[in-house]
Amino acid sequence: MASSDTLTGHRSIAHLLRDRAIDHADRIAVREGDRETSVRDLHDAARRMARALIAGGIEPGDFVVCWAPNITRWVIAAHAAWMAGAVLMPLSTRLKAREVGPLLEATGAKLLVTVGECAGTRLIDIVKAAYGAGTDRPFERLPAVRRIVRLDEDSSSAPGEVGFADFLASGEGVSDADLDAVIAGIDGDMLAEVMFTSGSTGAPKGVQLSHGQLMRAYRDWADVAALRAGDVYLVIPPFSHGFGLNAGILASAERGMTMVLMDIFDPARALDLILRHGITVASGPPNLYLALLDQRARTGAEVTTMRVCFIGAASVPMELLRRVRVELGVRRAINAYGLIEGCVVSMTRADDPEDVVSTTTGRPMDGVEVRIVDDENRPVPQGQTGEIVMRGYNVMQGYWGEPELTAAAIDADGWLHSGDIGLLEEHGCIRIVDRKKDMFTCGGFNVYPAEVENLLLSSGLMSAVSVVGVADRRLGEVGVAFVIPHPGSDVTAEALTAWARENMANYKVPRTFVLGTELPLNANGKVAKDVLRTSARQYSDAGQA
Repeated sequence: MASSDTLTGHRSIAHLLRDRAIDHADRIAVREGDRETSVRDLHDAARRMARALIAGGIEPGDFVVCWAPNITRWVIAAHAAWMAGAVLMPLSTRLKAREVGPLLEATGAKLLVTVGECAGTRLIDIVKAAYGAGTDRPFERLPAVRRIVRLDEDSSSAPGEVGFADFLASGEGVSDADLDAVIAGIDGDMLAEVMFTSGSTGAPKGVQLSHGQLMRAYRDWADVAALRAGDVYLVIPPFSHGFGLNAGILASAERGMTMVLMDIFDPARALDLILRHGITVASGPPNLYLALLDQRARTGAEVTTMRVCFIGAASVPMELLRRVRVELGVRRAINAYGLIEGCVVSMTRADDPEDVVSTTTGRPMDGVEVRIVDDENRPVPQGQTGEIVMRGYNVMQGYWGEPELTAAAIDADGWLHSGDIGLLEEHGCIRIVDRKKDMFTCGGFNVYPAEVENLLLSSGLMSAVSVVGVADRRLGEVGVAFVIPHPGSDVTAEALTAWARENMANYKVPRTFVLGTELPLNANGKVAKDVLRTSARQYSDAGQA
């Protein structure tokens, strides 16, 4: 488990926010459309909301759930929850009622902070349809939820609901001294967040993260990236995701950066925001940058302000690194590795050559130990593949209410088992091979889709590719490759098959190549492998490898 010795100089996130509000009071904290909010105004609003939380019966350790898109009031709610000593629990707006309800029940959440509608879905209404509308509380069959705070309304007359402005006003009976007394009682060992995993490998699990480990992890992340006060950060990942919340809201507050909010990635709008606001920092997977580069090429726009970009992937094509440097003016591209249960694990450094950034996720962070182990949990020789395990302050406090799952993930010696397959290079950098769950077996050989994807990209015949495994009667499983050819390309599936057979082991060659114009993406801009697996089923047992 993580230690309380986090070396950040602040007792809690609440203390950090208080000090940074003094340091950066007049800077712009958030830009949302044409609206600007200064650090001072953000901090004042968060204190008002924290007082309202206390007035509404929220005590340190209680859960405050935020289920909303990336808007300024989400940022205020996060700051307020941390100030009140509450446990912030973000939920993706893509979740449906039958996914949200069990999480509210499991945590006993008292307060739901949300909006009426998001991307065409009426969030509150779908939960009421599933769990019944209450008379004095929001939901009949979710009795723990006492109140809904509407971020999109200043007032609300619906049972159990209150508008944002009215909620802030309800805290006037709690003094600043009362709030300061609560803040004084918060320390680094207290829970700051419970982040629920996507549930792609089973029921969602609540990852518990403390104030201390989050402060250290994202201070070190910002230090390695040389982020600084005055940077303008295009925040695309949703706040419901660990990176959006912690590398977005927390790191921006700690460093004095301006967040420019974007709820759903659109390359045309992203380029407009970069040009209009002088974006200096951005983050996203390779396909996001490819779309942005294509948009820039179409418009002929000149990008001059981009200083740092995070391109998180097991492997980043060298050509992409060259293009972001030449066409977007990026001075430093960074690859990194992290997971909800382990915060930030590794990053490439400023002195790393481009091939290291392309093929590895860099060296472990200070205070984080990394090993590669076999299926018997024995360390393997340097350069040999195995499961990536880690130990240090970064390791989660466990899964909420799941001691058996926690024990399965963190062994008796404190090593967190990631489920990722990788190896340690001679220079100490981590090379990610694949996820255990993405690996499939073809004719008795393990096939790692990320490795196959990297080989295919090296052909120069495509701009993007994603590989999944499907059942095969003879070989057990075979690969299906979903390919996005370069614009104007006349490449065929037959040509790709021929190239693959010439350049990789036969068991790695995808059985089927499916050419298209785009890959399905999840809320974080990453390829939605589950959608591709469903689509790939139609190609099961089709022909011979």
